[in-house]
Amino acid sequence: MGKSTMGPDWTDIESLCRAIGGLHSGRVGLTILPRGIGSTGGLEIGASIMFDVLPGSSLPPTVSVIKHWPCVSHADLAGHSYALLLELDFEISKVYKNEVLWE
Repeated sequence: MGKSTMGPDWTDIESLCRAIGGLHSGRVGLTILPRGIGSTGGLEIGASIMFDVLPGSSLPPTVSVIKHWPCVSHADLAGHSYALLLELDFEISKVYKNEVLWE
């Protein structure tokens, strides 16, 4: 699966997906799509959580964040994906109106 590096690897990403999903009672995943035309458009990475919600719930069925890679902040796709999952966790906290917990 993953390999030992100085930054996060794919094993870390799997663990973070499971942790966020368990904490927020949802299913977390990453979507990787090519951007642009041809081979030079880079990638669009999406991180999402899907909740099992009851009818009439104020909780949305999904929360997602999307970023493009390559980017200036992350040298590899694993580091970019890991950071995106942390951003997803922050967006979920906004849904629960818990922004003050992160300040």
